[in-house]
Amino acid sequence: MNQQNQKLYVGNLNYEANEDQVKELFGAFGDVQEVKIVMDRFTGRSRGFAFVRFESPESAGKAKDALNGQPFQGKTLVIDLARAEQPGGSGAGAGGFRGERREQPRGHSGEFRPRREWGDRGDRGDRGDRGDRGGYRNSDRGDRSGGYYNR
Repeated sequence: MNQQNQKLYVGNLNYEANEDQVKELFGAFGDVQEVKIVMDRFTGRSRGFAFVRFESPESAGKAKDALNGQPFQGKTLVIDLARAEQPGGSGAGAGGFRGERREQPRGHSGEFRPRREWGDRGDRGDRGDRGDRGGYRNSDRGDRSGGYYNR
C-alpha cells in the first residue's frame, strides 16, 4: 500500500481552522490517521494549508473528489494528493537560508565562473582607454566639460 496516495494536501484553509475541525470534516470519508496544519515558525499562526493522512487510498480519493472546491469556514478548499517529501528537508534550494554560498552558472554551457571583481568587464569588449583604473568609473560617463557639471 502506497502511503503517499493516502495523504492529501488541503489548501486555502481558513486561518482560524484547527486540526479537530479538519479531522471532523474529512472523517466522513474514512478513518483519518493524522491531520497536520502547517504553522508559520515566526508568528505561530496557520499558513492556510494542511495535510490529512487516511487509513486507505480509497478513503483519500473519495474525500478529494467530494471536498475539492467545496466551501469550509468561508473559504473554498483546494484538495490534491500530497507530493512526496524531499530528502534533506528544508527546501532552502541552492544555498537558500542555510548560509551556503555557491557560484551561479553563467551562459548556456552551464560552466561555473567566479563572481565578477571590480574592473572585470567580462566579454563586452574594450570601450576605450581607462588607464589602470578599469571598471565603471566617472570616466565612463562621457564628456562633462560644459553645462551642469562646471557650475
